[in-house]
Amino acid sequence: MVDSLKSILHGFLIGIANIIPGVSGGSMALALGIYERLIAAIGQFGPRTFGATLGVLRFSKESKQRFAAEWRRIDGAFLSWIAVGGAVAVVVFSRVMVWLLKGYHDPTYGFFTGLILVSIVIPFKMIRRFGGVEILSAMVALGLVMALTFSVDPDEQLADAKRKVEMKRAKAEQVATPAASQEEPAFGQVGVGRLAFFVLCGAIAISAMVLPGVSGSFVMILLGVYFDILQAVNERDMVIVSLFALGCGLGLLLFTRLLKWVLARFHDPTIAFLTGLMAGSLVGLWPFRNYEELGDENVGFERIDLGWAVPPMDGNTFATIVAFLVGSGFVMVFLKLDQANAQKKGG
Repeated sequence: MVDSLKSILHGFLIGIANIIPGVSGGSMALALGIYERLIAAIGQFGPRTFGATLGVLRFSKESKQRFAAEWRRIDGAFLSWIAVGGAVAVVVFSRVMVWLLKGYHDPTYGFFTGLILVSIVIPFKMIRRFGGVEILSAMVALGLVMALTFSVDPDEQLADAKRKVEMKRAKAEQVATPAASQEEPAFGQVGVGRLAFFVLCGAIAISAMVLPGVSGSFVMILLGVYFDILQAVNERDMVIVSLFALGCGLGLLLFTRLLKWVLARFHDPTIAFLTGLMAGSLVGLWPFRNYEELGDENVGFERIDLGWAVPPMDGNTFATIVAFLVGSGFVMVFLKLDQANAQKKGG
């Protein structure tokens, strides 16, 4: 029961991390010390899993036993509780997160900065031998995330945000004029090659999301499909949405298998690389930013974070520092509890 509640809490924290722009669910899983187990469990999925699941419909004793064995093989209970926690976070906490980001942007990011910063010690402790290869692996990952972060052009960010706001406005107008919504979406008329590209982009984007410190939405922008997918969702173009989801599913299964193999063969360099990605994500989590806000009351407001800013000595900065300390303390308490449990089991 305790393990189930702990897994639900872990899933809840991963779900919250996925809601926050710039925070990776992979980083949170790594920070919680469950990344390897999660990758290994997802990597077990395959035709055998689907066959055993469908076999339950026969309602025979053998099919139930086969499903039970497969459930244990894929660590099904663990994955289910993680999924439950993540779903609860998305459903319950989404609106709270929007409210926090709108009214308390800097303290919210301060909390997660403290959380991630102190949590780096968790994957670091997983490295059995820290040598030159591990140092190089971590530095390459750190440089990769920083290069991706600083490669964003502020002017392009503003232009993309304006496009997103205009898409929301067009959607609102479409709802107000039902006749227009009967027109076939332009994206439903694209060629076969472009449709296949959406599958590929889904696979690449979900693979990026699995890695700590890497933003899947940013990768989609680099691939040039972020607004295509967003517009397809807005226009309910189920062809493109389904193909992108198919790519995500295939990418998740294939990439987790690859990661599982790499972790088994090159454990220490891989964990060091993932730790570097996690450390690099702190660059994008710096709470204090110059920003612009676009939109209106009808379509909502879109905040665009630009360059870093030096924090002024005011109440907001003080609240952000307090939130940072709370996030740091939250992880320290968990580390102490895990250490105490380990000592009890050990002796």
